[in-house]
Amino acid sequence: MSLPPVSQAGREAGEGTYVVVDIEADGPDPHRNSMLCLAAAAVSAATLREVGAFTVNLAPREGRTTNPKTLAWFAEDAPEAWAAITRDPVPAGEAMARFVAFVESLPGPRIFVAHPVIFDGSWVDHYLELYTDVRLFGLAVHRTSLFQRTGLDLPSLIMGVTGRPFDACHRGRIPEEWFGDVPHTHDALDDARGYASVLAHVLALRRSGPVLTPP
Repeated sequence: MSLPPVSQAGREAGEGTYVVVDIEADGPDPHRNSMLCLAAAAVSAATLREVGAFTVNLAPREGRTTNPKTLAWFAEDAPEAWAAITRDPVPAGEAMARFVAFVESLPGPRIFVAHPVIFDGSWVDHYLELYTDVRLFGLAVHRTSLFQRTGLDLPSLIMGVTGRPFDACHRGRIPEEWFGDVPHTHDALDDARGYASVLAHVLALRRSGPVLTPP
């Protein structure tokens, strides 16, 4: 499961895969609540096009609670998404095995991307620790890492490439056209694909040269 070394030439050629991940959960805390949906959109580093997609609904973990505020938010603002992410769930161990197999099928190096990394990454890493023999990143030296380095925080990338103020680099302030034709529904696969479109747009800007855009 270890990742092969990448030459400088390979880096310049844009080899590898960005794996844009989105999760949905019944609360904010990976240790107290449950992840209900895990999705990913894989983007070729060379072409900046989607080369694969993954989604799975997970059964809630025994002994964990649901957060009333989260449930109330879904009921009021995203009932269709709640129905989608709770349909036909599989045991968490099976879901994570499927996710690992999907990621390992992609060309390396594989780079984890999320909006933000600190939220989605903490959930995915916790579930990898519980149910698999890998971890998200190489900092966990007692297990093999699934992705390279420390991952890519999408708002931070937007800020670095465009020069937009930090508050203007998050969903709600990002130009709608950057999402392509993918609506942000809170169904995890829709959201992963929308963020993958944003990633591709920003990386294309970066390749075209220094760019500063107004907020």
